[in-house]
Amino acid sequence: MKNDDRKSVRRPRVFGALFAGFAVLVAARPAPAVDGVIEINQSRALAGGITAGDSPNYPIRLNTSGSYRLTSNLTAALNNSGIEVNADDVTIDLNGFTLTGGGGLIADGIGIGGSKNIEIRNGTIRAFTRSGIFTNSATQFIRVIGVTSIGNVTAGIDLQGQGNIIDGCTVWNNGYGMRAFEGSLVINSVARGNTLEGLILIGGSGYRSNVLTGNNGSDANAQVSGGFPLGPNVCGTDLTCP
Repeated sequence: MKNDDRKSVRRPRVFGALFAGFAVLVAARPAPAVDGVIEINQSRALAGGITAGDSPNYPIRLNTSGSYRLTSNLTAALNNSGIEVNADDVTIDLNGFTLTGGGGLIADGIGIGGSKNIEIRNGTIRAFTRSGIFTNSATQFIRVIGVTSIGNVTAGIDLQGQGNIIDGCTVWNNGYGMRAFEGSLVINSVARGNTLEGLILIGGSGYRSNVLTGNNGSDANAQVSGGFPLGPNVCGTDLTCP
C-alpha cells in the first residue's frame, strides 16, 4: 500500500474518534435554554445533564438558579422522586403538563430541601408515594400557583418551611390536601375528597377564599385545622370555617 493510501485510511479513524469525543462532551452539557428558560422533557430527564451534576434518569436535579419549563409530560422511575431543587431562586413552570409518580418507595413529585425563593406553577402532579410537593423546615418563601395535585399518598402540597404562598391550587384524593407552616398564606384553592383534612395550617398562617369539601371522611368532619381565616371560606356545608 502506498503512503498516501495509508494516510487516507488513518484520517477517517482520527476524525471518528474526535467526533465521538465531541458527542460525549455535548451530551454532558446542561440542557440548552430558550429565551433564558431551560426546557425539560422526558428524553432529557432520562439522558441527564439538565443542570451540572444532574445524573441520567430520575430524580431530575436542579442544582442551578434559574427558570425551567416542561415541554412534555414526565413519568418518574420506580422508587424515585420527580424533581429535586437544590438551589435558591428557581422557577418551575409545569406548562400545563403532568408529572406522574413511578411507584415504589417514598418519593415526592417535587422535593425542596433548604432552598429559598422557589416558584412552582401551572400543571399537575399525581400518584407519588409521599407528597406531590414537599419542602423541609429549612426552606423559605415557596410559592405554589395554579398546581393540581392528585392521588399522592401523604399530601397534595406540604410546605414545612416559612413564609409560603399557595394560590389557585386544587388538591384531590391525597392523604391530606394542603399543609403550610410559619407565616404562610393559602388562597383561592380547592381541596376535595382527601383522606384527612383539606387544609392544615401551623404557626400563624392565614387562609381565605378557599373551598374545602368532602375531606376527612365527610362534610360533617373538620375540613381545616389551625390557621386564621382572613376572609370567607367554605368548609363542608358551613360557610364559616373554624
